[in-house]
Amino acid sequence: MPYIGTQPNDVKKNTGLYTPSEILQLTKDGHWGGSLELIETESISGTPSTIDFKNLANNPYDVYLVQMSNVTFTAQTEIRFKFSNDNGVTFESAGYQYASLRMLSSGSFNENRNSNASYIGTDVYSKPSTSNLGGYFYLYNLLDSSKYSFLNQQLTSILSGNFRTSFGGGSYNTAETINAFQIIAGSSTFTTGVAKLYGVKQT
Repeated sequence: MPYIGTQPNDVKKNTGLYTPSEILQLTKDGHWGGSLELIETESISGTPSTIDFKNLANNPYDVYLVQMSNVTFTAQTEIRFKFSNDNGVTFESAGYQYASLRMLSSGSFNENRNSNASYIGTDVYSKPSTSNLGGYFYLYNLLDSSKYSFLNQQLTSILSGNFRTSFGGGSYNTAETINAFQIIAGSSTFTTGVAKLYGVKQT
């Protein structure tokens, strides 16, 4: 759809003005900026302590999106994140910063922040089976060796009868190529749930 008009007359190159139908078609075809490409789906089985996404360079994107649904744990815990520069052989255990705000339906608000952490925390705690955790997070600059890697997140759960949500983010403050990351079940383990990794297409 790079041209507008009716052939063979009045055919002009489209310089950035698209009709709604053209936008819908480009989105459907996966060419419009913001379109998502599903890269990997991790369905939790057993009781793993982490969900790892590796070899990101095989599917290079400036921005990644992870959607989490119906996640439960063996004990009350929070979601955490770590990055890797060796395709998941090891994960960095220092040099992170994060900040988030937790809100409860009971009316309380809590800050969760750390300027020198061993992981990126979220402060959304969930118990086993009764309060499935869900949410999403975006990751930026992972494959760019000249920039810090960032993520932002929004997660929800129910704990002690109160709905809770957290939004915020964090960074790994070393400019290097990050080609894997892991989602950690805090000090507990996962029992059920799905995590889907997408690449976000740019214009």
